[in-house]
Amino acid sequence: MTSGNRIDFNEPIPEMITRLKSEHKKFEFDLAKIKTSIKDDNITLATEIIQGISDTIIRHAVEEEARLMRVIMRNAKEESVESIKIMQEHNWVMNFLKNRMIIINKIATSSNPDEHEQAKNDLNEFVYNLRNHFNEEEQIVFPLALKAEASD
Repeated sequence: MTSGNRIDFNEPIPEMITRLKSEHKKFEFDLAKIKTSIKDDNITLATEIIQGISDTIIRHAVEEEARLMRVIMRNAKEESVESIKIMQEHNWVMNFLKNRMIIINKIATSSNPDEHEQAKNDLNEFVYNLRNHFNEEEQIVFPLALKAEASD
């Protein structure tokens, strides 16, 4: 577990993966609220929810890269291609949270229907991509990290 922004390099990988899966479930609860807000045409609420979880998402991603990819690259490098691609998706997530959210916040209250629709599309895309990303991690990265840790 992390304390503050520090990564605990002593947490066993199996326990960490269990915790990360639990975090995915918590994020899914928020993603469902975001989808409902978009359906209700409440972009402001959707952006508030994302802003409320963005630091946690970033810390989660950094932790996955720092711990899981380290063990994968050390002990399962020849099998790491898909996991590397999945971890590179974090760049899209970070860019969305740090850049696109600024634009969405500005147009959340826009009276321009095209801008409003684009904001909704962007938010829906974020939810869709994040859900897919979590699934890829749980299907590909986590099992490989467990396998790599076992061969340590």
